[in-house]
Amino acid sequence: MSGIYTPIRAAVSPSGSLDEARQRPLNISTQQVSMEGRSSENRDSSSSSSPGLEGHINKPVEVADEGLRKEIGLFSASSIIIGQVVGSGIFSTPASVALLCGTPYMALVLWIISGVVSLGGALGSAELGTMFPQNGGMIRYLAHAYRRPRALIATIMAYSVTFFCRPAAIAANVAIFAQYFFYAAGRRDFIESRDYLLRAIGAIAMTLLMVLNMVSVRWSLRLLNAFALIKMLTLLIVSFTGFLLMVGAIERTPGTNWSRGFSGTRLDAQSFASAMTRLFWSWEGWSNVGYVVGEVKNVKRNLPLSLGLAMSILAVLYIFANVAYFSVIPLEDIDNGTLLAAQFMNKIFGKVMGQVILPVCIGLSILGVVMSELFGGGRLMYTAGKTGFVPYGAMLGEIHPRFGTPVYAMTIIWALSLVFLFAPPPGEAFDLLVELVQEGMWYFYALTAFGVIILRRRLPYYPLRRFRSSLILAFLFGVLSFALGILQFYPPADIPGNKTRAVPYYLPPLLGVIFMALCTIPWYLRMWRYVNRSGVQLLSWINDEEQEVLNMNELDIRRLGN
Repeated sequence: MSGIYTPIRAAVSPSGSLDEARQRPLNISTQQVSMEGRSSENRDSSSSSSPGLEGHINKPVEVADEGLRKEIGLFSASSIIIGQVVGSGIFSTPASVALLCGTPYMALVLWIISGVVSLGGALGSAELGTMFPQNGGMIRYLAHAYRRPRALIATIMAYSVTFFCRPAAIAANVAIFAQYFFYAAGRRDFIESRDYLLRAIGAIAMTLLMVLNMVSVRWSLRLLNAFALIKMLTLLIVSFTGFLLMVGAIERTPGTNWSRGFSGTRLDAQSFASAMTRLFWSWEGWSNVGYVVGEVKNVKRNLPLSLGLAMSILAVLYIFANVAYFSVIPLEDIDNGTLLAAQFMNKIFGKVMGQVILPVCIGLSILGVVMSELFGGGRLMYTAGKTGFVPYGAMLGEIHPRFGTPVYAMTIIWALSLVFLFAPPPGEAFDLLVELVQEGMWYFYALTAFGVIILRRRLPYYPLRRFRSSLILAFLFGVLSFALGILQFYPPADIPGNKTRAVPYYLPPLLGVIFMALCTIPWYLRMWRYVNRSGVQLLSWINDEEQEVLNMNELDIRRLGN
């Protein structure tokens, strides 16, 4: 049985005591907000409708609204985005996309389209993040956008992501990162025959990263920044080479990649669906900063700026990386069983660069993804408990008084990741787990994008909406995301060099939908049975947050400072 739910606006003392927090409501601001401009009539009304709010709203708060310290600046926020977006995809995905499209020119067009539309989704998330500047990201956004019936959509996402998608994604990444280091060391036999050894190495690495996440936010951010710099440096080497090839500073390999133009392009439904799925997944990860937005300094500036800058810079680098790849490697020579980036590095810089340095950089890049997933995953579990979606919210929402981190929530994410790491047997079962990670997320992305439009209409003059995204791009992102979710049930196109799967193509999306449907069971038990029996209003915080902000005056907004 869970404890009584404490709304997000409940004050958490600098020492992190939740017992004290339950007795003291707090404005969502992280700084002192004066209410001197309010009339005495408003004070009387407020004291009768919201006991304690007026009496305590002038109290300064030294930490973030949820008890977490605001440690994330513009660079660290950008690093969290880059850390999640850039994994191994850009080093391999361009090959399969070009083979599906038939020509590099059409592949570039699709990269640009997917990048622009993904930027629209990211900026829509930035708008929602400035409106609701607390941790939780899409869980919180969906709760505000789709309040009925009893936050069903937000509850399904809370259980799907915190108990399955995020820990399974962490497990999938830590299981493969060590492969690149063994490849660089010339021990390919370990990759093929030592599956559980690779998983054990991954478990050790994940545990060390989780401990760092628990004991120091500042050092965790520094490591995230370092991983982001490694990713950017690797991408810059490839992309700058592509720029030099494009302007003629480096002689191109003779071939027909660019001279053929769009001749040979094929965009049948199967090829398009398969290509767009790979492309959008290569951009996925920008939502991670929304899960930690409550710890971002100066949210109204840093959140939109970090999302815009990170996605725009990555778009430029991705385009030049594609130019580099296909200026060196003829489409006919692509070995889909080998990393395209490795083929490129071998030809331009030699085998040491392609077979040693690049694999190490990719391994570190994947480890950076794990670090980012752990950092955001702990906050996801924390928010799911803090907002009442998951039982034992008092424990999950507790902040360690010394470290300033949600240690219990992070421990559960770590434990679930270990289960997903070691439970599936090698082979098709583990491959199925990897594919299941992305199933269902398309629908949540779509609903979040549509939520931007819904909230723009329902709350047109919301004082904390300090950034406005493009509704056209948000709508396009929502439509394409929903379409990608549906297209997972469509037979994928065949790619030369790909192994034939023993698992039917429709099984991963079907299992994803079944899992989301099963999440209605804890929703019923939590939001109906428990609420009706206990009388606890688990979802009152949704309306409380909105009304609190709507009652602010201009002076309050200016004094927020974040």
